[in-house]
Amino acid sequence: MQPSMTVLAENRLAHRLASVDRAAPPPARAAARDAAGLLLAEQDRLRRLVHRLLGWPGAGADVDDVVQDVLLMAWRHRTGFRGDSALATWLAAIAVRQVRRHLRWRRVRDRLAALVSPADLATESPSANETHDEVQAMQRALARLRSDDRAVLVLRYLEDRPIADVAAVLGCSRAAADQRLSRARQRLRAELDVAPDGGRP
Repeated sequence: MQPSMTVLAENRLAHRLASVDRAAPPPARAAARDAAGLLLAEQDRLRRLVHRLLGWPGAGADVDDVVQDVLLMAWRHRTGFRGDSALATWLAAIAVRQVRRHLRWRRVRDRLAALVSPADLATESPSANETHDEVQAMQRALARLRSDDRAVLVLRYLEDRPIADVAAVLGCSRAAADQRLSRARQRLRAELDVAPDGGRP
């Protein structure tokens, strides 16, 4: 049985903490342990967000990889978190950037794989839990969108974040977030083959 995401993340963070333990005074060690605990407490929320941002890929390993990258990135840059926003908002911003990076690498990897062995490329299948036709159609449509369009839709509607929070996560103004959301909705409607005045909000 493969080790869980929690075990992997805790092992990696524990390694970092071990180096702090050897070099830092007790108050710094305690603060580092507190920071690690706060980050790991956000793991489930991060997994859900990354799963959606990736467009519901069939392979859970991609989700695990990105979530671990987000946690380690947050850990390395934890002193940069000033509390100007909620911890979940700060982590979501890191997650959006890491997903973009992951998707860029995956496209390169897929192209390389196609050059080497086109017959070996596997087709992803929907998750066993995602059996409802309408849900599957929506997920497929979201998966076909550009990552930036998918990100704003996921954050606003699936994560149910207020538009100001979406803007903070994406690092843009509220007006820009509204414009991006409007464009993304139009592109999603086109993917769903639904008229702009159709029955979907």
